[in-house]
Amino acid sequence: MAIVIDVNCLARVFNTSNDEHSKFAAVRIFVETGVGKVVYGGTGYKKELSKAHRYLAFIIELRKAGRAISIRDEAVDRITKVVAKATAGTDCDDPHIIGLLAASNCALLCSVDKRSYSFIRDRSFYAKDNVRVKIYSSDKNVSLLKKQRARLWNVG
Repeated sequence: MAIVIDVNCLARVFNTSNDEHSKFAAVRIFVETGVGKVVYGGTGYKKELSKAHRYLAFIIELRKAGRAISIRDEAVDRITKVVAKATAGTDCDDPHIIGLLAASNCALLCSVDKRSYSFIRDRSFYAKDNVRVKIYSSDKNVSLLKKQRARLWNVG
């Protein structure tokens, strides 16, 4: 099972002193125990991640430990461009997240960006055989952290 963690949630998930960590601690356990792996990739996602230096280093350590998976940037970027064009002039400010989810076939996103949810769930941005994306937004969604059989695509 794999999960994309929106940069807006990295502190909530991995910083135990964050005020909202208790709502996201299950995601941290999910990743640290090896049940789940963090999926990352694409120019846009990596650009956001580079602004959060502490978590960039942490993702690199997760990758070295086999708990993070890099998706080929060119595959993510290609889809991101299509999504950005289709959502121009809307509230969608995360086309790179949709690009990453679609390029990887990852079924789970951790995010608190409610404005993006309708765009993330819009099936027109995904291939016909992509899995449907579920969103972990608080500990009410802990049941989503289970093994799923979807295979990741474009692993780099």
